[in-house]
Amino acid sequence: MAVAYLKEQGYCLIEKNWRFKNFEIDILAKNDSTLIFVEVKFRNKSILSTVDIISSAQKKRIIKAAHHYIQKNEIDLNIRFDLIFIDNSSKNPKLRHFKEFFTPYFD
Repeated sequence: MAVAYLKEQGYCLIEKNWRFKNFEIDILAKNDSTLIFVEVKFRNKSILSTVDIISSAQKKRIIKAAHHYIQKNEIDLNIRFDLIFIDNSSKNPKLRHFKEFFTPYFD
């Protein structure tokens, strides 16, 4: 559902379920001159706010994996971290795309 949505929006799919060690990026896509690392979350009952869906530990893992991907592939593009949230609590799942859901920070 998330991949189909991104393609409909004109994104080019680069990778799906890309792994580095024990880290995973759900979707890597490109839109114009931006490489987008997309985390996809499904929920049947959404008791968390969307802000709390990705923990700080998860963000760090995503950033580490993204850093490795960028280095390994010598990427020279703008970078963005998005969230696609799919609410499965009704018969018709609802997809929400949060662009620039978080910004990487370095310790």
